[in-house]
Amino acid sequence: MLMETTGKPEQLSEVRVLFFGMTGMLSRIPLAILLNGGVNVCGVAVPASVLPPYILPKHGRHPLTPTPLRGNYESGIRNYEEGRPLTSSPPHPIIIPGILELAAQHQLPVYPVGRLKEAETMEMLTAVAPDLICVSCFNQIFPPPLLALPRLGCLNVHPSRLPHFRGPSPLFWVFHEGQPETAVTVHFMDAGIDTGDIALQAHLTLPDGISGAQTEQMAAERGGRLLLEAIRQLADGRLPRHPQSESGSYHPIPTADDFRLDVNWPARRAFNFMCGTAEWARPYPIGVAGHELVLRTAVSFDPDQVLPLPLLWHGRTVSIQFNPGVLVATVS
Repeated sequence: MLMETTGKPEQLSEVRVLFFGMTGMLSRIPLAILLNGGVNVCGVAVPASVLPPYILPKHGRHPLTPTPLRGNYESGIRNYEEGRPLTSSPPHPIIIPGILELAAQHQLPVYPVGRLKEAETMEMLTAVAPDLICVSCFNQIFPPPLLALPRLGCLNVHPSRLPHFRGPSPLFWVFHEGQPETAVTVHFMDAGIDTGDIALQAHLTLPDGISGAQTEQMAAERGGRLLLEAIRQLADGRLPRHPQSESGSYHPIPTADDFRLDVNWPARRAFNFMCGTAEWARPYPIGVAGHELVLRTAVSFDPDQVLPLPLLWHGRTVSIQFNPGVLVATVS
């Protein structure tokens, strides 16, 4: 069933948008697209846990005003993502993640949130008075009072073709299941996990050997453009709503067991899974003809090759017969 939002059209600049995100590409890129697209972002909410302790307010939850960076911004982001110190110490310029740097460049307040159910957190967010909340990669489920706060609702960017691959790590599971394509979905949020009405979707093709970082960037760029279009249509009173079917799937955060390979998989699936999840830096155990191996890096695959034996060694590299095809990988 297709429904459309109704109501008096309003200018895009009149819609006050509060953006919820984290520090990675799936938040940083969509926020940049909204800001460049003329969206009236009135603030940025991030988990307090991702912020350096010395820039958090000492008393209660209050908005921050990040300082624009000086010097090599990309170097600062790299230091942050690799866990190295962000600065020597205040009052020197703070090297901060990209989403906060964007907030600083656009003079946007940043709202550090703890548990969303806390009365103090809700009081802070209520005072922002957003017309719309937009979310792209956030680590908490919205409670009903927060869902009801903005008059136009809450929109979320989810990097899968909903209703499939709901949950916190959809791209991992897309690779795990050997999918050659996926999608990005913008949907209205409800009390469930990624179960709200679908507004817009865009297709993503996953070529052989694409990395997780490349996929995330592609999803972030496509999702950001989709979110911008959704806000424009919402402001015009014409954004569609497609209720999700009860079918679909939910997957939790992966565990170590979820990195295990199976020789009954096609070699293409094993190769693309290893390439797409390499950033997790986890070993890939596999049982082959009575041997327990631990693979590290995918080197290549042949979808049709047949080996004379299930397993052939080449120094620290191994060729493994899958069904069908052969995977070549390094071993621990």
